[in-house]
Amino acid sequence: MNKNTVKLVTPLIATSLVFASLAPAIVVNADEINNNTKVSALSVGILTDADILAANNYISFDINTKQFVVDSTIANIFPAEKVALVEEYVKQTNIELAGIKQDGSEVASAIDPTGHETVLTPILLRGAGVNSVTFHWNYARIKIKASSLKAALAIGFTISSVNVSSKVVASALAAAGVAAGLKNFKNGIWFDYNYVTGGFLSHAGLQ
Repeated sequence: MNKNTVKLVTPLIATSLVFASLAPAIVVNADEINNNTKVSALSVGILTDADILAANNYISFDINTKQFVVDSTIANIFPAEKVALVEEYVKQTNIELAGIKQDGSEVASAIDPTGHETVLTPILLRGAGVNSVTFHWNYARIKIKASSLKAALAIGFTISSVNVSSKVVASALAAAGVAAGLKNFKNGIWFDYNYVTGGFLSHAGLQ
């Protein structure tokens, strides 16, 4: 577990997953999306914390395709426009997943709403002081090691196809309680990032 965690908003991960056993699923694969084009942040609506907690019950991760899947019975609890919004988030996440490098240069994993983690790269470093990305269906947890933070503050940080601006890195450092000078700073930070809207989710801490 990460230490010195600063939590400023309600956590977005539910601890249970309920599926209708025979219900078909909506698979939004990256290879089915024309040109793998990401949507503009301005065109994506906002899901409330309550929406996300409810949607968690209808989303799973397919370890064979390495894609998130939306159960079609989500239409029983959400209106059509809300279903479409959830599917948009999952689609964008699956695009990110399809862009993960498999040459050993990246560390990436995916976590389903039950908390089960699937490793997506040849290795997964778990020690303190790593650069890595962990995908949830609607956001990513980014880890930046201390030696990479100076550059990240200057030009931003990129891992897989997730690009984090220097402004977001600075906000994450502040939320984690790290001074901008980075003195006496040993391992690194982690923070939660909405790569669809480009927003820092105000969860951050030290590795």
